[in-house]
Amino acid sequence: MKYKINWDGSDGVFAVPDLAADCLRLANGKAVKVLLYILKNKLSDIDFKSVGEAVGVSDEDVEDALSYWQQVGVVYTDGNKPVPITVNTENKISIPQKIEMISEPRAKEKATKMLSPAEISERAEQSEEIKFLFSAAEATLGKVLTYTEQRTIIWLHDYYGIAPDLLLMIMDFAKSQNKASIGFIEKIAVSWHDSGIVTHEQAEREIRQLQNYYSLAGQVSSRLELNRTLTPTERKFVNEWAAKNISIDLIVYAYEKTIDSIGKVKFSYMNTILLDWYNNGCFTFKDVKSAENKRTSAQKADSSSKTEDKKHSYDLDLLVAHAMNNTPKIK
Repeated sequence: MKYKINWDGSDGVFAVPDLAADCLRLANGKAVKVLLYILKNKLSDIDFKSVGEAVGVSDEDVEDALSYWQQVGVVYTDGNKPVPITVNTENKISIPQKIEMISEPRAKEKATKMLSPAEISERAEQSEEIKFLFSAAEATLGKVLTYTEQRTIIWLHDYYGIAPDLLLMIMDFAKSQNKASIGFIEKIAVSWHDSGIVTHEQAEREIRQLQNYYSLAGQVSSRLELNRTLTPTERKFVNEWAAKNISIDLIVYAYEKTIDSIGKVKFSYMNTILLDWYNNGCFTFKDVKSAENKRTSAQKADSSSKTEDKKHSYDLDLLVAHAMNNTPKIK
């Protein structure tokens, strides 16, 4: 079947660089939509949000698209000339790497994180593990991986040595928390590397702790009616409370005590109260109320005892009456 372009449906045309057409094989649909919009509107000062809204993709997709077109030399930023590239008959793109005198670990990190789209494609073809990781990641996250996501996954695998099963555990957790961004996944993966989390058992334990933290963080924001995201300092406190399995009811009670005392939300003050309870063996709201009731009863008993001690062992009124009705006899 032959197709024809309806030129009557347009007032004109716009140019598309040959290089962009040569690089289409490795570009995803979102990247093509972004490039076409930019070319048609002759944009130079690009706002990710406005472009994303215009073509129906996210801000992150726009950034990822521009990163791809920049890597292959179709676009470039002010003051940075595009790197010369060559495209062979198989549409595999070769981008010369700038040689720098850097340490071996840093060189490995740089080389891995600066992979071109063609190099990513070649890496996936050569490594069954990377190919499986890409496929499993797309199934776990429920979407086609972007260039930036593929590059970051290879970086985490090659540079940090994160095993595929651990990476997939992180992705599954991120998806369950509606935080399936590559930045969130990378943050957890690097944290695990720095903490020496390498076994499946260690990873499961970390996932349980993360689930506890994020569940508690959400409850704290909701129950305290903060109507905002937690600050880094507040998140640190919540993470410590989650690690100690402090219940949300106890946190809310500490919040009420804090408001009564200083009239505002202050997590450091709440933390002092919670640690005092925790160090005294009060781990639940019931424990704290029981301890408070015992303390109140003890205070009442002590107060009653002091009152009894203050009572006279004689009737003062009788003594006054006796003194008034009896005149001392003087011999």
